[in-house]
Amino acid sequence: MAFLLPIGPAIAQDQDDPAIEQSAPTPQEVLAAAPADHWLPIPVTDLIIFTLPDDAEGNKRQAVIQLIPTELSGAHVRNVRKFAAQRWWDDTKIYRVSKDFVTQFGGNPDNKKVPKNLETVPESDYFNAALGAKRATDQAALDAAVAYSNEYQGTEIRPLMKTIYESYGAKVGFGAGWPIGTKDGKAFPITCRGSLSPAHYDPPDAGTGAEISIITGEAARSLDMTFGMVGRVIDGLEHVTNLPLGTAAGGFYADKSEHIPITSVRLASELPVADQPRYEYLASYSPSLLQYIEAHGGYGNICTVPVPIRKVAE
Repeated sequence: MAFLLPIGPAIAQDQDDPAIEQSAPTPQEVLAAAPADHWLPIPVTDLIIFTLPDDAEGNKRQAVIQLIPTELSGAHVRNVRKFAAQRWWDDTKIYRVSKDFVTQFGGNPDNKKVPKNLETVPESDYFNAALGAKRATDQAALDAAVAYSNEYQGTEIRPLMKTIYESYGAKVGFGAGWPIGTKDGKAFPITCRGSLSPAHYDPPDAGTGAEISIITGEAARSLDMTFGMVGRVIDGLEHVTNLPLGTAAGGFYADKSEHIPITSVRLASELPVADQPRYEYLASYSPSLLQYIEAHGGYGNICTVPVPIRKVAE
């Protein structure tokens, strides 16, 4: 499978005059040169709108969450969709903000009764064979596209594994726009900054998804394979990171008066069509993804440079 890249002066080396020194492209230039059909839509049915009260200056505080697609996800994600559809998180609280680790919200401390139609989540749901298979398909297409572009278009795009690395022995890659690892033959979504990780309780109780941590720092990579991941914040992450830090152990708020109320958590598909946000992501099979990572300075772990996501103009 070959993908033709529109190569401009900022991307390709001048083959006719090597004396002409070409400046390295910026990340913005790479994205601008990416083929239009390499930008894929995020279904509005996978989006959740997370709203906090306006700040002290009256500015809106709203984050947009993308869930792992239904066909690539398990019971935790299905439960999260049910919680949002039933508006269960409305008027619950953020009760933990731990610096460069997590912002946590949900059932505790409100002790709300969960809906009756939830699924029991086995710990095996922390792994995801469907995402692993999608990553393998996208990786094969990416390898073919990079080889074609380097041979026939004069590019010098490095393979994925020479652009990113992992530190704990996992094989990593991208599938359907998600960072995915595989270790000991089991695939799992990687908990990068912005990821949503449901709380779990004593094994084998993997929790319902009622309580969720939004990952705000690299330290939470320890949650890979042990807590699971259901989605990620794709817009407005600053609204859940720029919050007062909890002063009690673990970053919990010491007093209930410090809790931050959540106005609403809504499925975007429930909004009027004119108000539904539209986003696109850069395909995992696009060589532009590797050029984009390289333009940020090259080497880093798979979470260093998130997959590009852009809002579509209304």
